Amino acid sequence: MNIIIVGAGKIGSYLTSQLAEENHKVLVIEKNKDVLDRLLSLNDVMGILGDGTDPRILKEAEVSQCDIFVALALEDDTNIIASVLAKSMGAKYTIARAREPKYTNDLDFMRSCIGVDNFVNPEYYAAKEIQRTLKYPDAHSVEAFLRGKVNMIQIEIDKDSGMLNKSLEELNQSGHLDGALVCIAKYHDHIFIPGGDHVLKEGEFIHIAGDRETLYRIYRSEIEKEHTIKNVMVIGASRIGYYLSKLLLERNFEVTIIEIDREKAYRVQEALPRAVVINTDGADPDILAEERISNYDAVISLTGIDQENIIISLVARKLGIRKIMTKVDNMKLLKLTGILDMDDTITSKRAASDFVIRLVRSKESIKGFSIKNLYRLEDERVEAIEFNVVEDSYVIGKKLKDLKTKDNTLVSYIQHDPHGKVSVANGDSVIQLGDRVLVMTTHKNFAEIDDILE
Repeated sequence: MNIIIVGAGKIGSYLTSQLAEENHKVLVIEKNKDVLDRLLSLNDVMGILGDGTDPRILKEAEVSQCDIFVALALEDDTNIIASVLAKSMGAKYTIARAREPKYTNDLDFMRSCIGVDNFVNPEYYAAKEIQRTLKYPDAHSVEAFLRGKVNMIQIEIDKDSGMLNKSLEELNQSGHLDGALVCIAKYHDHIFIPGGDHVLKEGEFIHIAGDRETLYRIYRSEIEKEHTIKNVMVIGASRIGYYLSKLLLERNFEVTIIEIDREKAYRVQEALPRAVVINTDGADPDILAEERISNYDAVISLTGIDQENIIISLVARKLGIRKIMTKVDNMKLLKLTGILDMDDTITSKRAASDFVIRLVRSKESIKGFSIKNLYRLEDERVEAIEFNVVEDSYVIGKKLKDLKTKDNTLVSYIQHDPHGKVSVANGDSVIQLGDRVLVMTTHKNFAEIDDILE
């Protein structure tokens, strides 16, 4: 596909690399020459030095021939103006990054009013990811699928686990996994979709999916002592910090926000009067001790500097905080140092990239918008994809056991009605037109449900 991206910042450069790997024709518009040169040196894409809101630059980029136009500059206004211009000049589908609440509170109105096809808010997506994770504080990650009817958590099999040295088939027959499904397994650096004969080993990480009640039952059986979270310290009144604090306050958490910038601290206090806001340096270990950080159930470090967030998290770990989450955009920093658990880190660029790539693949599909959601897990080595089953799909009306699916691919859940019950898929399950189906796979580039087939 012909894709134009405005802005080569953290999110724009990350998305560019992901789309280039999927062999799309990508052109990037960026005002900063050094930033653009670096991006072009790392990716097989084209670039234009200039302003994405300049009609002459958009004409030079041949925006009228563009399949998807994505504006990811730092300023919301720039993205909205660029997307409106691109749409009026013939771009087929436009996406604008919009982070300010004044733009994101009513997206339906924004779409109908200004004509931009879609909006992406990376900071809100990251905040939702953190908020979900706090429901299961001893899990390593938490995902939600199929309109929130299916959750998935990652846990480690330890020496006291009731699932240790048992096959998945045994666990199903005993009722331990009744209503749940082990979708992904990771042992050392090997990541795979386990079959029924797979035996769980000590030190193995598994992703278990199920409805909330079933998942919580299994979670409680694996956790020796439940660790509940009530008091949360958020360090950094960034946009993620604002969205997260708002979500937590709506769910009756007690939230304390630490922000070094006085104006930001005043603004967030005015916007969130129920939060306790402290204007001080949250990266100073002495100040954290003064603010009694050890009394909090969870500490979330969300400053704009990766190194500060890592230091804050290490201090919190040393003081015995059970749940620590850290915003780190430079994932190479974590991989090289290995000083923090990768699963307890947040990066807003990944969620934004998943959102755009889902739209790109849906536009590619000859059967229309069959992908409803796409999530990349385990350092992007596994994809979880929600498909809408559309007309002429080969899988319609056939039992799963009669379909030859690709290896390391699992049809995990099926929802027959938009508001109806979600069922665990098995060999006798039959996919029907209009169903929504959740698929887990280590393969890349699935664009429609029939891609699961050999």
